[in-house]
Amino acid sequence: MSRPQDWDHGVKSKSSDYYYDEYHLVGSERSGPDLSNIGGKFPNEYHIIHHQNPRAVKPGSNMPRFDFLSLRELEDLTAYLQGLGPNGTRALDVKTGEMKWAKFVTATGPDGKSEQVAQWKDGVKEREAIVAAAYEAHPEVPYKYHAEVEELMYGTSHEAQNAKTPLKALATPTFATEAALEEARKEDPEMKAWTEVNFKEPEVMPSDPVAAAAVLKRRTVANQGKGMFNQQCSACHGLAGNGHGWAAPTMTKRPANFTEAKFENYTTDAWYWRISRGVPATQMPRWELTLDPYQRLQLAAFLKYIAQNKGLAKLEGMPVDNYDQKLPGVAFMPAAAQAAPAPAK
Repeated sequence: MSRPQDWDHGVKSKSSDYYYDEYHLVGSERSGPDLSNIGGKFPNEYHIIHHQNPRAVKPGSNMPRFDFLSLRELEDLTAYLQGLGPNGTRALDVKTGEMKWAKFVTATGPDGKSEQVAQWKDGVKEREAIVAAAYEAHPEVPYKYHAEVEELMYGTSHEAQNAKTPLKALATPTFATEAALEEARKEDPEMKAWTEVNFKEPEVMPSDPVAAAAVLKRRTVANQGKGMFNQQCSACHGLAGNGHGWAAPTMTKRPANFTEAKFENYTTDAWYWRISRGVPATQMPRWELTLDPYQRLQLAAFLKYIAQNKGLAKLEGMPVDNYDQKLPGVAFMPAAAQAAPAPAK
């Protein structure tokens, strides 16, 4: 069971997460935030203050205060927490078998006793490097939605089969099967499940029929998403996705303008997450409650298209479910009206 504020737990727990535990201090059943991967996410000072007064570093936290613990006890607890997970001081490099982030040093306690302890190799510098890497990967997508997209990509359920059409336009699977992906992750735990498909329109339409067909497929899936966007989202975000919807002036927080530069590098799972979950502190609804994965992925394709093309581009005036041009050797959908209707005067 999970608290509402802890809906993202990160990667699934593995037996190796508890390799060094003589008994399980952190169980595999999730209730609250995931501590099995907490190591390296925060400085030592954060953990000490967090336990003394949780709300000082995390407003709204309902964690009880542990300021009755001595400083030595808090330091020992922090040392344990900092050892957990792939960035923890006890994490091993899969290639060398040595500690990835830490080194052993001799430490002397207040009682005069010395012991070998693991410390960060470069202290604050190493921690800041981890934080910088996480920040540059922003927007950081909650694992729940990354895993859901991966499941739709490799899954065999009815829902996954339906979702594959828009998903194939958005992302290319790294491996043919999920089993092959899992095998590769034994060597490289950070192996990505897919590579992103670029929706940027080419300056010149490819002469190669296969490449041309790929461009048309991306347009088609994005255009189908446009129809849904017009119905569900345009009142706030505008028909062109630029935030100039009819309802926008009346809203406390203005709707997003998807042609802004920050959206250009959003990944498939980032779009899927925001569409599914909505945006906290705004009036955007959680579309996962009313739209199935197929529909949300179509919306993701449209948003990805307008973000990378800074507007509707070739989708301007394009009837939903129609290609806007016919190329030799490329299959296309029957067109009731190939030409866009003339604008009203």
